[in-house]
This record gives sequence, structure tokens and C-alpha cells, in this order.
Amino acid sequence: MLDKLIGLAMLAVAATVFAYYTTWVFVLPFVDADSVLQSFFLPREYAIKLPFLLLVIAGLGVGTFIGNVMVKNAAKEKAKKKA
Repeated sequence: MLDKLIGLAMLAVAATVFAYYTTWVFVLPFVDADSVLQSFFLPREYAIKLPFLLLVIAGLGVGTFIGNVMVKNAAKEKAKKKA
């Protein structure tokens, strides 16, 4: 039951982020600069910078994980050869 609740929460967060980003990138350019709607969003330059930063962080995380697994596997192989 808890896993379904967590999955629902993750889906809700993903849908909210998708709707926010889509509005920010595709709708906001057609809204007047002095509109109240503009105050809810960051400047347009961050529409590229933030996803790129998240991609770099995710890539570093995956690379670190793979490197950690490779080091642990090498240590296991070395221990097997000693024994």
C-alpha cells in the first residue's frame, strides 16, 4: 500500500513539473511581460540552464554509481584470486 502511495506522489510531482515547464517554455513567450502570470516563473534563460544542470548532476550520479560498482567488483575478484 505504501509503495502505491509513493508512486502516486511521484506521478503527481512529475505531472506538476511537466505542466510548469511546458507553460514556462511554450506559453509564457506569448504572454505580455507585465502580466501577473510572469511573476510565477523564473527568467527564460533558466529554461535551458536548469535542465542542463540537472542532466549534468544526473550524469555524475550515474557515473559515480557505475564506478563504485566496478571498484567493488574488482575488489571481490581480487579477494577470490587470493583465496
